[in-house]
Amino acid sequence: MRTSLFLAVASVLAASVSAHAGHDGPTTGAPVPTGAPVPPSVCLTTPTDASCATYNLPNATLTTAISDICKTSSFLPGCSLNTACTADASLPAALCAPLSILSTLCSAPDDVALTSAVCSKTYNVFCSATSLIAACKTQKAFPGLPSGKAVTGTVYSICQSMPSMTDCKICPAPEGGYSKCDEVAAWKGLCIDMPDMTECPPYNAMCKATPFAPFCDRAYKAPGAPAGPTPTGGDHSGHGSGHGSGHGSGNKTAAAVAVSGSYGLASAMAVVAVALAF
Repeated sequence: MRTSLFLAVASVLAASVSAHAGHDGPTTGAPVPTGAPVPPSVCLTTPTDASCATYNLPNATLTTAISDICKTSSFLPGCSLNTACTADASLPAALCAPLSILSTLCSAPDDVALTSAVCSKTYNVFCSATSLIAACKTQKAFPGLPSGKAVTGTVYSICQSMPSMTDCKICPAPEGGYSKCDEVAAWKGLCIDMPDMTECPPYNAMCKATPFAPFCDRAYKAPGAPAGPTPTGGDHSGHGSGHGSGHGSGNKTAAAVAVSGSYGLASAMAVVAVALAF
């Protein structure tokens, strides 16, 4: 008799433990990798490869190179071009293409001391003379825009002879061949005010051939930055209520399962006690 009762109790206990384990939920393993990153194109290092004839340079590669130069040499004319194009999306795309801006920076031989660290690893490689990348042949440097060192020399020369001119206040005296200022803005203002000065023919020729408003139009103003959206706030009461209700409901369910499991275990123990009494 006792043997039968013990077997019955063992069955009840096993069923109770099994049911409780079923509520623990499945375990989850580590996330499965989605795949290795795509390697960079061979055209960034070997632009003579036949596949490069139809290759499009990644925008991120170009803008990163521009940023790397301009974060330390923002006074260069190519950086002024980048600033103008960033501020006004309506400017000519042919002049504001990232490759054109990078070409402007990397094609100025007088500025190589400031740009070579970046250009020698980017533009000078994938837009070399033998490159098959089509954009390198069509998206050229800004026509007629001098090097930063040349613009500095022009501004300094004018302001040495006519220091009272308003735009001479824009730039300090050069250090190491450059004035740490918006050199193009000073050059523009001086040569628009007095276009017949002996230093201004290069400026006049550039603006006649390429009348780029930020560099050539005294009245030009970059459009203001668009205002961001006004926060609307929103009613969080529904979210809070729903979240609290769902969370509470989950707790109640878990509590019910726990009570049920405890009740089953208590019942089994009661059977054991009865069996031992015999």
